[in-house]
Amino acid sequence: GFTAAQVSEHSTSSDCWTIINGEVYDITSYISQHPGGNVITEACGVDGTTAFNTQGGEGSHSPTADALLSSFKIGTLAN
Repeated sequence: GFTAAQVSEHSTSSDCWTIINGEVYDITSYISQHPGGNVITEACGVDGTTAFNTQGGEGSHSPTADALLSSFKIGTLAN
C-alpha cells in the first residue's frame, strides 16, 4: 500500500495521485478529460473522498464515473 505522505508527493496536474475511499488512484492522464474541468486538480496529493463522493458538493458521480475511476487505481492506502 501507499502512505498519505507518498500520495502527497504527487500533487501537481502533471503528476496527480489522490485517495478516494481508502484506495489510491493516479488520475494524471484523466485531468484533461474531466467534464468538470480543472477542479479535479484540487484532489491531487490529498484525500479526495469527499470531493468525489459529493461531486464537489454538487451531488454525486455517476456509476460510469465510478467505473472509470477504478481504471486508475494503483493501490490501497496503508494504515
